[in-house]
Amino acid sequence: MTSLAPGLALALLASLALNGSYLLQHAGGREAPAVTPRHPLRTLRGLLRSRAWAGGLAFGLLGWALHVGALARAPLSLVQAFAVGGLVLAVPAGTRLLRERLAREELAAIGLMAGALALLAIGAQARHAPHVPAAALAAVLVVAALLAAALARGGTPHLLGAAAGVLYGAGDAATKAATIAARHGALGALLGPWPVAVALLSMGAFFCFQRGLQTGAAIPVVALMTATTNAVATLGGLLVFGDPLGRGVAFAIPHALALLAIAIAAWQLAPSQARLTAGGTALAAP
Repeated sequence: MTSLAPGLALALLASLALNGSYLLQHAGGREAPAVTPRHPLRTLRGLLRSRAWAGGLAFGLLGWALHVGALARAPLSLVQAFAVGGLVLAVPAGTRLLRERLAREELAAIGLMAGALALLAIGAQARHAPHVPAAALAAVLVVAALLAAALARGGTPHLLGAAAGVLYGAGDAATKAATIAARHGALGALLGPWPVAVALLSMGAFFCFQRGLQTGAAIPVVALMTATTNAVATLGGLLVFGDPLGRGVAFAIPHALALLAIAIAAWQLAPSQARLTAGGTALAAP
């Protein structure tokens, strides 16, 4: 666990920064011009005119950098679990900022997630994939891109949130591949296909998520984005990179149950997370 601790701590910090970025981006994006991938520069200029959105971008970039650092130090499935687990810190902090009180169901979800994270930390194995399974990962990325395109074609905020999550989860898998390739030389990793894949997937996810936040209620958009990101990234870690669930069967079964508990708790906390985002909109309103 000692060798995993820095990576998992970075994942929690990344989650805090990213959740803060969602709050600010939702607050600033509401008054920006319509988000559309057909006019990316005009869209970006319109968003950057909002100080709240620009602050959210800064928090988001910080969160992304911390997340990359976490992926370089720990298995993808564990990093994703602890990134989602950042809601244990983000939701109470946000409610305190907005002077709100947590409901019993929210406290129960926080307790469930905290217990699941503690369980995952026991017997966690710091296995590092020696190489990138290129064919398997490429197949996953293509399937994820096709699925996200089909979801985004529906155009509703719900489907846009789900599409963004699929792309963000696939982007996490490609980022993990880039960190593995970087062990054999930073230049080779930069010139390889994985940074390009990260950029394209992140760009698609960005437009889907921003448009979903702009046109719909935050609750379903954030909830579906969180759920699909967690599912795709966790499956990528387990199926593509061979992440271990623990040292032997004695840990594998409890760890699998802990991952399921984290997904359930994250779904229960998504309305709270989105409510805070809406509260951030009210705070940022003139």
